[in-house]
Amino acid sequence: MNEQHMQVFVDATKHYFSHLSNKPATVQVPYLINHDDAVLFDYTGIIGIGGKYRGNVYFTAPETMMQYVLMTQGEQVCSAEFCLDIVGEVANTVAGNARRDLGPEFVISAPIKFAGKPDKMLLGTESRSYAIPIQWRLYTAAIVVSVT
Repeated sequence: MNEQHMQVFVDATKHYFSHLSNKPATVQVPYLINHDDAVLFDYTGIIGIGGKYRGNVYFTAPETMMQYVLMTQGEQVCSAEFCLDIVGEVANTVAGNARRDLGPEFVISAPIKFAGKPDKMLLGTESRSYAIPIQWRLYTAAIVVSVT
């Protein structure tokens, strides 16, 4: 992935949060991470990438942020199940928007969602993996891109 490809994910993430409220998300400086040093918050939605590209992209966020997103959308129940649904929706929307820009060779899977932090989460070893911190309102989340 080059800088232009990374910008596609940044723009897709900013677009998602700009539709939630009049407070846009800001992007912090992306940084390189090792394939076994995953950046994880309370909830994570992973999208597998196939076709011309290979790897995965995931969105990870703290529970309070996912609860706030749910409330912004009018939900009155902010359970763990709903937080998992919304983190998967964010990941799927970001990857779907990236697919629109990167073309039909960018094949995406349905989101895999989980709460908590697994013992280990491997990223692609053939490519560089980048964590892109996202700031929205008082919350910090991240998009992690590990795609060749």
